[in-house]
Amino acid sequence: MSLDHSTRGKQSLPFKPMTLGEYPDVPLSGATLYSLAEQFGNDGALDYTTANGNRVICQDTTHTASMKRTHICFSGNNNTVHLGKLSGICRLDIACIGGSTVTIGTIDIVRGATIMAAHQAEIAIGSRCMISRDVMIYASGAHGIYNSADGSRRGSATIHIGDRVWLGQGVRVLSGAKVGPNSVIGSYSVLAGKIPNNCAAAGNPCRVTSRDIFWTKESVAGNYFLHLEKSGKPTPPFAKLTEMP
Repeated sequence: MSLDHSTRGKQSLPFKPMTLGEYPDVPLSGATLYSLAEQFGNDGALDYTTANGNRVICQDTTHTASMKRTHICFSGNNNTVHLGKLSGICRLDIACIGGSTVTIGTIDIVRGATIMAAHQAEIAIGSRCMISRDVMIYASGAHGIYNSADGSRRGSATIHIGDRVWLGQGVRVLSGAKVGPNSVIGSYSVLAGKIPNNCAAAGNPCRVTSRDIFWTKESVAGNYFLHLEKSGKPTPPFAKLTEMP
């Protein structure tokens, strides 16, 4: 969908001063995704850019309840939030600061999450993930850690979470984290490293506890493959073995 540039001069209307509960010291300008779509949406989608280059894209704005529970917040210029289709959201707060980007695919379930990308950070979350309550995903390039031998910068201000990842309650995902598709991160884990596909991982620091697993939204007693066979259903594409790095 093309951007209606006539809306660029009205960027102050939907955004109001606000702070997020986890970051009371960070002044932001925020609005619900619903209010943005109401004012600037078109044909069931949203592509809106403010006068200072902050852009919000949502490919499907038809799920009103989830949009009302999604807050988009900015500080500074040239930030981007790009969302796919939303549903099943109880609370989702997204903040971009200082030229940062947050990209999320199709959203199925978010019980309660805060996502913040600051100082040219990038956060990418795949489609059909399941995010539990009290989850925080935070990437920032504000401070640097450097190698004492050669001065090279260590760490990365990026986070990448693949498709169909389940983040348990209280999980913290930090700069440098990378999670392969179909994996599960256990409750209250702190993750800043790499987790392969189809793994269960937990702890602080978060480490792989099981490989060659998959998860489903519905619980089935006994063998899942036998359940599928009795139901005449094929093996799902997400039932994969873990690929060793």
